[in-house]
Amino acid sequence: MFYILESKEQLDWLENQTDSPIYVDVISTNFYFHSKLTSTIGVYVKVLNDKEGYFIPVSHNDGLNVDKDRIYAILSKFKTLYTLNKKTLLYHFNLQRAIDISLVYSMSNYKRLEYSTANTSIDWYYRTHNEKPDLNRIIPIVKLYERCENIFNQIEQHLALPIPDGFEFYNNITTNVFFLLEQNGVGIVYDEFNELFKPKNPIYNTENNTTYTNYNLYNNTSRPTNTFNSVNFAAIPKTPEHRNCFKPQNDFFVEFDFDGYHLRLLAEQLNYPLSRESAHKQLAKQYFGKQEITEEEYNKAKQINFHAIYGKIPEEHKNLKIFKEVQEYIDAMWSSFTEAGYVWNPQSGKAFTTKLQDMNPAKLMNYMMQSLETSNNITILKDILKYLRDKKSFITLYTYDAILFDFSKEDGKETLSDIQTIMEKQGKYPVKFKYSTNLVL
Repeated sequence: MFYILESKEQLDWLENQTDSPIYVDVISTNFYFHSKLTSTIGVYVKVLNDKEGYFIPVSHNDGLNVDKDRIYAILSKFKTLYTLNKKTLLYHFNLQRAIDISLVYSMSNYKRLEYSTANTSIDWYYRTHNEKPDLNRIIPIVKLYERCENIFNQIEQHLALPIPDGFEFYNNITTNVFFLLEQNGVGIVYDEFNELFKPKNPIYNTENNTTYTNYNLYNNTSRPTNTFNSVNFAAIPKTPEHRNCFKPQNDFFVEFDFDGYHLRLLAEQLNYPLSRESAHKQLAKQYFGKQEITEEEYNKAKQINFHAIYGKIPEEHKNLKIFKEVQEYIDAMWSSFTEAGYVWNPQSGKAFTTKLQDMNPAKLMNYMMQSLETSNNITILKDILKYLRDKKSFITLYTYDAILFDFSKEDGKETLSDIQTIMEKQGKYPVKFKYSTNLVL
């Protein structure tokens, strides 16, 4: 068929197009399953100066299947390669040059790229056989091709978008970090987990008492969400019955929590010194004018700090040095946003522009703090992942101001000490940790 590339001559032709931009979409064994539990059925490619796209079969019942290494060798030669979701692509091909169109769009327009995957024939297969792990092998290639063509036609216009500020940080570093975080999954007690969390269908992302999560990177602030198969892994209920549904694949869960993280990130922007002592407690001493702080005073100070960070500084404390500086920071950021039309994250380069609707100083501050939190964590996660490469322990879950490890005793206590050192970045972000054989930490 004219749209299938499978012969040597056809593949040689594609290899000769590498000076032209190309769009790539991978067809996995089942669209409903987590990418970790799928393999490659075929690859849709569209050379952008050509009229039509093509389908390269890899393991489809209807095709003269092409070796994946051959496809990878060809695709890796393209100087400009676009894809719909780079993190998903990495599960099939390690194409680091790939430009994530959904990421370009979300960073440019502050909303997710919407498109339809509807195909009458494919939808029928999924209504009747969605639990079949290799369902796409029996769906005719022509229908899979139609689906890919339809998606491309909807998003083609966005390939012309200029690359936004900070894109390289998120496309090249963030995507890889969260791809690696997803590899090991989270250990669960199968029956209890399914009863309480009620995933749409456990087989979509669960194997051998391990459930796999999916970090969505296309959000306004760059802070990822983590929902898959109807389960929100970024907001696990704190009740013991829910927390008991998780068990480590190694020996222990170890959770490292940052102390007063947003407060410390903001203090860093202000060059305001904070010691290793609890950040909230340090300010509480100023609020209450004494060195010994009660638990009630500490909790009240946390509330004051939380509100003050986002511009709601209590009248009785507005003359404190740190809050004067916080207000000046918010005012300067808002002035830049309204006059220059943008502000940016100094770490990642991500810009917040006037394309954002219904902004105000407090909301802009909230966006910036979430963005700073995320970019700082990405650099920390990258260093930890590198450190753990030759160890049995691994990161199993990331939730904004905490990182959960699945820890093996074989790695020794020094591993925990090293992780703490990496996270604290020379004492700038003190952490504490706790451990358990479940998530009741």
